[in-house]
Amino acid sequence: MEVTPVVSVSGLSKRYGATWALRDVSLEIAPGEVLGLIGVNGAGKSTLIKILSGVTRPTGGEIRVDGTPVDLRDPLRAQEAGLQTVHQDIDAGVVSGADVAANLTLDALAPGRSGVFVSRDRTRAAARAIAEAARLDVPLDAPVESLPAGVRQQIVIARVLSRRPRVLILDEPTSALSAAEIRVLIAMVRRLAADGVAVLYVSHRLSEIQELCDRVAVLRDGAIRRVFATPVEGPRLVEAMLGGEVGALTHEVRDGGEPVLRATGLRTRPGAAPLDLTVRAGEVVGVTGLVGSGKTELLEQLYGARPLVSGALDLDGRPYRPRDPGAAAAAGVAFVAEEREAQAVLPGWSVRAHVTLPRLRDHSRIGLLSRRSESAAARRVIEVFGVRGPGPEAEIGALSGGNQQKVVVGRWLEGRCRLLLLDEPFRGVDVGARADIARRIRERAGALGVVIASSDPQEVLQVADRVIVLHDGVRTGEVSAADASADRLATLMAGGADEGGGT
Repeated sequence: MEVTPVVSVSGLSKRYGATWALRDVSLEIAPGEVLGLIGVNGAGKSTLIKILSGVTRPTGGEIRVDGTPVDLRDPLRAQEAGLQTVHQDIDAGVVSGADVAANLTLDALAPGRSGVFVSRDRTRAAARAIAEAARLDVPLDAPVESLPAGVRQQIVIARVLSRRPRVLILDEPTSALSAAEIRVLIAMVRRLAADGVAVLYVSHRLSEIQELCDRVAVLRDGAIRRVFATPVEGPRLVEAMLGGEVGALTHEVRDGGEPVLRATGLRTRPGAAPLDLTVRAGEVVGVTGLVGSGKTELLEQLYGARPLVSGALDLDGRPYRPRDPGAAAAAGVAFVAEEREAQAVLPGWSVRAHVTLPRLRDHSRIGLLSRRSESAAARRVIEVFGVRGPGPEAEIGALSGGNQQKVVVGRWLEGRCRLLLLDEPFRGVDVGARADIARRIRERAGALGVVIASSDPQEVLQVADRVIVLHDGVRTGEVSAADASADRLATLMAGGADEGGGT
């Protein structure tokens, strides 16, 4: 007997201007099934979740619940249709300053559902019923902000379950949880599936996907590329996410000169195995791995934006331990953060101001900024990186994403720089701008060391001389860009041993 899917999407698409975030996505989830959804950053996972949650309207396609077409025009319609989402940011789902009982009953006792007045006794009774149904053992009068992340997440899930969802969407549910809390969550998901709830489980942790899910859908470039039945090996999942191939090298691999940076005994997180890293003048070192592998943590420690977990650093042969990003910048270390809009761009500021912001002293005379010096620096960055736009005085927002990124990268190379750290520098950048940035980085790397981190190894190989692979905070291998292959990188990114030898 054929089972009607709880939810099915067909031909689902979403376009932002000329960019397609989703293309003709078709997918279905059966009652009691746990469907895993994976893909690298930018694959379209967040867009699909937003559409199923009623936050974003699709450009085209159809969504059916129990075989009936539905219009998820807003989050309330999605909830009424039986689709409930627990988002990655746990704290966005709880109300700090309120106790557990109030957080559990935010929906059940909301005005309009329970009358104008809500008594403390009714709140606690309703909260106790919700907690018991979800097997949640936590004091109802405990301040929610005092609880561990895993317990706060259980509270959010318990509240969602009180609405009796047909489909539960979990977006990166274990990103902030400990190993013990992850086991509790997995047990909860299994109970829900056994009760007939369909679960869409979105995660970058392949071990959880392999352990928990019945099938795994792989999103790449906005489209479903493969759907695997479990069990399935990690390297096959990684290959599907990456596209199964790496492009041919467009540059000559260099060995580099004298060491600029030596890092010994570093840990990306407490409990992870220590790793060593040497970056030489004139070479570009790539760091790749799936989301959560420890790439960002490594770069932030090198820049002083995160305290060293362990180990020691030398910069140009001298001890280097930056207490903060300002000390790192003063030592000649530059950092391009992953989130350009949130961490690197100031709305309303000019291109000139963005170029000179990290080094205002270099453009000051007797304590006053020199507009002439600033403008000259901005023009040099515009010329060297081929920034297309109205000119130095244009607002940064008037530039395309690719040209904004050229400014953000180029400003660090305008002046003294010994070590350049770039975290996901090609995100939201078109192919042409990506090639321009990669070429300029290699051209300027003659006297400095460069470390570039990306979850897409093809991006890393476009600019790197050698590639270090991380998995769950542990270094799994090192590959020369000249010897890289899709199979080898996929094995290392999935946590397998490197049988091809290091460089």
